[in-house]
Amino acid sequence: MPLLGYLGRFKYIVEQVILHGNKLEVIRELLVGNLESGDRLEALIFSAIYLKWINTGQIPCFEDGSHHRPNRHAEISRLIFRELERIYCMKDTSLQEVLAIRKIHPCLPSFKAEFTASVPLTRIRDIAHRGDIPHDLKQEIKHTIQNKLHRNAGPEDLVATEAMLARITRNPGEYSEALVEQFKIFHHELKDFSMLGNLTEQLESIKESFDDRSLSALTLFLECKEMLGKALGIPENSVRTYNEVEIVVIFQVSKLCTLLLKAIRSTLGSQGWDVLVPGAAHGTLVQYVLRNFL
Repeated sequence: MPLLGYLGRFKYIVEQVILHGNKLEVIRELLVGNLESGDRLEALIFSAIYLKWINTGQIPCFEDGSHHRPNRHAEISRLIFRELERIYCMKDTSLQEVLAIRKIHPCLPSFKAEFTASVPLTRIRDIAHRGDIPHDLKQEIKHTIQNKLHRNAGPEDLVATEAMLARITRNPGEYSEALVEQFKIFHHELKDFSMLGNLTEQLESIKESFDDRSLSALTLFLECKEMLGKALGIPENSVRTYNEVEIVVIFQVSKLCTLLLKAIRSTLGSQGWDVLVPGAAHGTLVQYVLRNFL
């Protein structure tokens, strides 16, 4: 399809998303199917740009009253991931297409088993029904986070959750420790679903699939980051959370990239998609984050 043809199609689909809120349907419409080789690059570029706009809040999306739980987004994400891997492994895939694919992967929500369940992310519902929080706060959590998340999940839900977490932790003792702890856990779960955890969190989330050699490399990598952070006088909290941006340990990063790539390719050679692909998706994302170090 000519470039102008894709632009017209892309514009139409985005307009439908703005009206109806099915954000990931744009990418599914563009990518999933039998693309001709001449169409792929344009489709991948538009997909990468669009997802960037969504994740940064540049495209306003309004609800139409329909109900799409987060598992719907997770299933669409799995379809898109499969298509991206299919394109990535084709013999005629260009370097430009590979680059576009790398830009798309970090923007897709997770499709781990807990997010493809029929009713995912239920902790926020339990929080909204707790008996140890004021009625007005309970209603605010229910209407601004719980209901929105279970109607049409998006990056804006994480923003709302972070604002609420900052509010309930601003004055220690104002709200019960149990509530704060549960909300922190939910915040972590939502970050995991949105694939927006920092490098350390991403590595921790997939370490159960590592073999002994990979675990040793991971442990050494994290130790090196902490040691270098202390040597450079970086605050401990920053070492734990932000040192993937501030600290470069090239040798260990290179080793981790090699081990992750080997594990991903081995996983993709299996037919156990429902169990193994979520790990491959996280491994692929972590590999791209690691490459941003170099």
